[in-house]
Amino acid sequence: MKNLIKIALVVMVGFYATAFAQDGKVAFFKKVSGDVSIKRGETVIAAAEGDSILKSDVLMTKADSSAGIIFTDGTTMAVDQNTECNVKDYIFEPEANEYAFDFYLKKGKAIYNSGRIGKLAPDKVSLATPNAIVGTRGTHFIIQVD
Repeated sequence: MKNLIKIALVVMVGFYATAFAQDGKVAFFKKVSGDVSIKRGETVIAAAEGDSILKSDVLMTKADSSAGIIFTDGTTMAVDQNTECNVKDYIFEPEANEYAFDFYLKKGKAIYNSGRIGKLAPDKVSLATPNAIVGTRGTHFIIQVD
């Protein structure tokens, strides 16, 4: 019974991810606490749970704020207070065998837990900071920029 539930969840996430990605959306906010905003081009908007994140959006949290993010491939990230980061590139197209996960953490702290891109194409995952680039081979870590 547990295996049947797991299979059903994987299939539902796959259908959801495909529909979600067709709109240019790469992720959404699962949880928002405090003052979290999205800079999209020159416009800054307050983020709320359920809001979509597009490729190249800049995510910003202020003091005593945080956000939980789920990407279309199932990757999850949590960003802490006083964080600024953005998704520089993201491609999740398993049918075409095309993948990219390029995330830039300018300041603050993020917790990363890989999804399907990290499992199917770990060499396509890159997390960068102003002073370093993190190549992932693990599936879960914390990265902090002071």
